[in-house]
Amino acid sequence: MKQKIYIILSCVSLTCLFSWWLWSAFHMQLNKLCSESSLVFAEVIQKEKTLRIGRRFGDYDPMSSPNKISGTEKGEWCDQDFLFYKDSTRTLLDSLFRATLLEHKIQANTALHCIREGRVIKTSPNDTFYEEAFPLEQFVYRIDENPDRMIMLQAYIKFPFGTVWLHGYLMWGISGFGLLLLGGVIIAYRFWCKKMQELQRQQQHELKQQELLQKRQELQEKEKWLPTPDLLIQSKTINWVGLAEDLFFDKEHGGLCYKNEVNICLVENSLRLFCLFVQVEEHKLTYEKICIEVLARSTKYGLSKADRDAVANAIRHLRKHLEQIPIIQIEAIRGLGYQMVISTSTLDEESH
Repeated sequence: MKQKIYIILSCVSLTCLFSWWLWSAFHMQLNKLCSESSLVFAEVIQKEKTLRIGRRFGDYDPMSSPNKISGTEKGEWCDQDFLFYKDSTRTLLDSLFRATLLEHKIQANTALHCIREGRVIKTSPNDTFYEEAFPLEQFVYRIDENPDRMIMLQAYIKFPFGTVWLHGYLMWGISGFGLLLLGGVIIAYRFWCKKMQELQRQQQHELKQQELLQKRQELQEKEKWLPTPDLLIQSKTINWVGLAEDLFFDKEHGGLCYKNEVNICLVENSLRLFCLFVQVEEHKLTYEKICIEVLARSTKYGLSKADRDAVANAIRHLRKHLEQIPIIQIEAIRGLGYQMVISTSTLDEESH
């Protein structure tokens, strides 16, 4: 649970970081577009003069209005005054500005704010536009120190989001990097979840194995001695099979009787393993046969160390049950499996 909380917090932090980064890049691009648009507007002012005034026939004579204002600025004032006379609303200048912006692949909404002899002229009737748009650089023209005769031109511009995004290569890079990082986080999280699920399944499997082992041990502790062998052998309800002299086996109930003295009861894997030893030729069993027919383990991909350990554990339990019957021995066959050897009572006595 803690790991999930940490991952969620990390994702939220990364998202906030990239959002701030994108927001900063967006405003940087917006300021850059405003600077470029100011240069375009200055270019358009000169273009309008060329279109409307044409060839100049002379220069302005500074002596006609002697003051500290330069003759160049006074000449510009005269040009703008003439342009206001030709187009009092300055709609041509606004149209040229938008057209030139499109030539520079900048799509935007524009409007002009002009002042001539104290009169304010706006090319857009919507005052809200001037509040939402960005004001560009002002161009002021004077012929004397009287502020009422000043001429001022200022463009306002409003960029659609798509225009800013189209020119914002840095935002593209940030977005691409962010998507790659997000994809990497998602892939790493899914990989981590898969590993955790596998670990949980493994832990559950080990827990089940421990529970089964505990139940087997409880069953082994509850094994009871069989009744007197003579009476059992004479009973018609029990099918005893002689394995050797004085050794009888009841497959149905898992009973082993030896010399009317030792009576044990085999259960579960021990019983299945003993029955399998009795059935096969020479009482030899391979590791694979024990895995498949006793322990119900698949050996499709070969024997693993866990398979061999499980076989050894089953053999160890069977040997423990058969300790009271000295004529039965289970011997290991190196690299192959195990063999159960049943000696006769006579040979056993001679060996003693």
